[in-house]
Amino acid sequence: MSRNRVITGAAAVALAATAIATASPALAAPAMQHLASRAMPFGSVVRYQQTIAGVPVFGGQVVTTLDRDGHVLATHGKTTKTTSGQFPASSEGVTAAAVAEVAHRSGIPAAKLTAGAPRAYWYDATLGGAKGASVAVPTYQVLVHGPRLDDKWTEVVKADTRQVLASWSDIHEAVNRDVCDAARATVSGSAESVRCGGGAFSVTRGEGGGESSVTDVNNVYNFFGDAQNFYAKAVGVDLTSLVGADYGDGTGTALRGTVRICVQGEQCPYLNAFWDGEQMAFGEGVTTDDVTGHELTHGVTQHTSGLQGSQADSINEGLSDVFGKFIALSANDPNSAGDNRWNLGAGTSLGVIRNMKDPRSTNQPDMVNGPGWDTNNPDVHINDGVVNKADYLITDGDTFNGQTVRGLGADKAVQVWWGVENTLTPSATFHDVGNALNSSCSALAQNGTAGITADDCAQVANAVKATQLDQDAQ
Repeated sequence: MSRNRVITGAAAVALAATAIATASPALAAPAMQHLASRAMPFGSVVRYQQTIAGVPVFGGQVVTTLDRDGHVLATHGKTTKTTSGQFPASSEGVTAAAVAEVAHRSGIPAAKLTAGAPRAYWYDATLGGAKGASVAVPTYQVLVHGPRLDDKWTEVVKADTRQVLASWSDIHEAVNRDVCDAARATVSGSAESVRCGGGAFSVTRGEGGGESSVTDVNNVYNFFGDAQNFYAKAVGVDLTSLVGADYGDGTGTALRGTVRICVQGEQCPYLNAFWDGEQMAFGEGVTTDDVTGHELTHGVTQHTSGLQGSQADSINEGLSDVFGKFIALSANDPNSAGDNRWNLGAGTSLGVIRNMKDPRSTNQPDMVNGPGWDTNNPDVHINDGVVNKADYLITDGDTFNGQTVRGLGADKAVQVWWGVENTLTPSATFHDVGNALNSSCSALAQNGTAGITADDCAQVANAVKATQLDQDAQ
């Protein structure tokens, strides 16, 4: 078969489906439904969603990696083994249970909470790394909003007992570019209150527009451009098309951000930034390439692996740190030069918030099950230090935890991590990250992508061992 023709699209989907059915007939259609496909430097990845009686299994996905000729290189993901219970005739009472749980946990009066419509999912906690038998139970996911912009949670409610089984925040503390200036206005409630264009704030600087008198507006405009350029040049992805929003204001789908916001109940100026599922929101002075790239990558993850809940939340943060730093390095950001090469947040009003080279210096673990590790840590920014350390080792190299790693350099490391981003499933664990790093590198080496070799993959494997990403979390 010609090496000049890359098998993608419908042909890749058909080959992946055949591979899944052959390897595990129990997972054949209609239980596994094609969800998405993406062309990759080494070939393609095809993602399937497990369903039971037409209802998706949360985190129950299988991702098949194919080379340029359509040969299966690896399969990632997990599916539930059995079910217990069934969905009732109605979801009555589910929303009230979700709101009551959020009110109890947050201290926010129930009258100040609003909830979206319940969405049916089978839920198996072991897919996210929990111990025990693999059994899926019928649940509903309910999105609950509080009075502040950054009050937004998904509650997983058991369909029959109305017990809340899991909860996570849906705010990730964040070409056609639209940037708005809130001028220190206080925002609250839903995401609509911070919309840039077609909503709360008018566009201060749009694509091709002249500079603003507000430094934060110009910085975000430029950093959006840096992120767009990075994803286009490094991995062939149009970031604007992937994560941009169209608010019907005539500017079309755009990367959107509102700067200098103040958030009800927080100090003003607001010292944070976040991705709200549609666009970016920034406090004052928190705009750098790595912070902006971090938050935009939450949007990328939302549209690729969809990491949510349990260990996956921390992995989500780690991948945002990884690509945020790559974006800053590719743009030659002075805030990521010299001693700040592996520091995140340097140059912002926040100061350095994480050290990817030495996570322990910023109170993070640097290996799974190592010092500072807590599998059930409620702060998703803690355990992501393990992902950050792995990125540092793979990119620059070092000797750590009995392993010596020769760094691959940023260009090769980007390709390896992009493979990881596209092959993880929504409920991935840290062990899954280790597997994905190794298989991503192997797929790239087989095709010689970016000059990646088998020895490069031996270095990636050493980094996985050094950070203990080859272990299950204890």
